Amino acid sequence: MYLPSSLRRLRRPLLALLLIGGLVAVSACGSDDDDGVEVASGLDERGYASIDRLVTTDWLADHLDDENVLVLDLRNEEDYAAGHIPGAVRITPGAVFQTEVRGVPGMIPPAEQVAASLAEVGATPETTIVMYDGIGSLWASRGIWVLGVYGHEDVRALDGAWGLWESEGRAVSTDAVTPTAAEYAFSSEPNEQLIATWEQVTAAVDDPEVLVCDTRSPEEYAGRDVRADRGGHIPESINVNWNRAIDDDGRFLPASELKTLYEGEGVVGGKTVFTLCQTAVRATHTWFVLSDLLGYDDVRVYDGSWVEYGNRADSPIVN
Repeated sequence: MYLPSSLRRLRRPLLALLLIGGLVAVSACGSDDDDGVEVASGLDERGYASIDRLVTTDWLADHLDDENVLVLDLRNEEDYAAGHIPGAVRITPGAVFQTEVRGVPGMIPPAEQVAASLAEVGATPETTIVMYDGIGSLWASRGIWVLGVYGHEDVRALDGAWGLWESEGRAVSTDAVTPTAAEYAFSSEPNEQLIATWEQVTAAVDDPEVLVCDTRSPEEYAGRDVRADRGGHIPESINVNWNRAIDDDGRFLPASELKTLYEGEGVVGGKTVFTLCQTAVRATHTWFVLSDLLGYDDVRVYDGSWVEYGNRADSPIVN
């Protein structure tokens, strides 16, 4: 059983045994919810609004052999070859979850393209898909958002991503996995309520009921790090760098800390929130934090993000 670092540092054996015994007792009393995630998973203690799309390393270790669980490794080929979670299938997230649309790179691909990619790795609409990357669940969040738009019912990110799995000394494989293709098709219409457009974002400048959360670095926000024709930020937008939502181990901060962070910067619930970055990857990380972990009712990703906004001469910009 994996123990938090605070318990591993205890110096008094008797006290350690008592605490460990207490944890085991709590775990033994836990039960599974409808989605199969144990109540005593370690996530329930963080106060999140929903943990339906997030799993711990403990949970994944216990479910690696489940026939209905498909683990996707979103890292590059070299990292995957050096070691990955046993049974994980590698995909290239930039190819599966992004494409160029009307000259704008990094946009959400058509449903048929995403479905074909899922079929190639052996997924069906009933599959539990667990994704991990090497960057604090950054690409996993993009995957969750894309599949959320198109209606895959059960998709989750591994909290702490690859870094935590490896640091805990868990099982690692170097065997490449060749999946058996399956049939996949989305059965519902895309959820357009998860997507914001350029027109909506520019209109939000004068709408007090809409907030724009810019998840890029402070240097990008200020216009000192320019990655498009024009640098700067959307007027009235609020800058909260995406990586402030995770700890040093790549895990999401507890809800109380996330609430203090975002509300302290002015990103409050009860309003529509648009998130953006450069190509809507960091933006989906913050979307996941606000919608799932904090329970904000209306959070949308500006999929065009700065690569569209900063390259348009008619975009209002502050720098």
